[in-house]
Amino acid sequence: MLRDLLSSRWFQGVLAFFVLVVVGSLLYSWHVIRTTESDMARHDRFLLGRQNQNETRPADKVNDPTQNETSGLLNTPDETTDTPMPDETETEVIDLADAFLPEDFVSEEEAPAEEGPVSPYGFGPYPEIPADYPSNWTGRLPWLWSEERVAQMEERGKGGREMRGISFREKMIEQELLGRLSIQLWNEGRDFNGITTLDQTGLFYPNEPDVLYVKWGEVELPNGEMRRYISQGIGSGFQDLSIAARRGREPLPDWIEIRSLNEGIDPYEYLELNR
Repeated sequence: MLRDLLSSRWFQGVLAFFVLVVVGSLLYSWHVIRTTESDMARHDRFLLGRQNQNETRPADKVNDPTQNETSGLLNTPDETTDTPMPDETETEVIDLADAFLPEDFVSEEEAPAEEGPVSPYGFGPYPEIPADYPSNWTGRLPWLWSEERVAQMEERGKGGREMRGISFREKMIEQELLGRLSIQLWNEGRDFNGITTLDQTGLFYPNEPDVLYVKWGEVELPNGEMRRYISQGIGSGFQDLSIAARRGREPLPDWIEIRSLNEGIDPYEYLELNR
């Protein structure tokens, strides 16, 4: 009977199907196990890699937020205050906005005024030298002097400055005022061949033809008469006066214009400069 059962086609088919089901189940179970183990192994390797990366960096560097900051630019508030740290994202946005500006971009408020060299004594820009300004006068403009010439002037003029009781800075200010005034008078068409200064008045006197700036003095004669004479005179016309005219013994020529020393030019007022 058993022999007949084993030889039966139906029984053989059922047995083959059963074997296939068992073998398939085993293969599927083995595949699921291998896949799960492989995924877990990859996940473990990723975590281990991140852990090893952190372990290779010193703890103080991992936790120190200043490692990504530029040296000298970190603004750390005092620990005893409640001042918040600036938001890093906001700072980055501002930096990116500046980065997209052209390199030569300057706002109108920051744009420097276009001007030439200015006086170190607060007189502002130097005046433009007229095209027909005498070339030999140009060498008297102190803002055109070299450093070597300024040093020579400082050394050679010590005695004269000591007699006048002024410093070298005051002398240089005087020279600049003389230069500025000479250019201004030239632009106005004034006819002069130089400018004289007088310490006692602080005024400047252009040497104009037939113009004489004087200070009067008086002397009593033996007969009781008072005679007026020129005790001090400035101007090219002074050299043309005779001794008698200077001493008041004869009248002054009518072709000479006589002005008082107080009628000289105050360079600060004339040039509208601050003292």
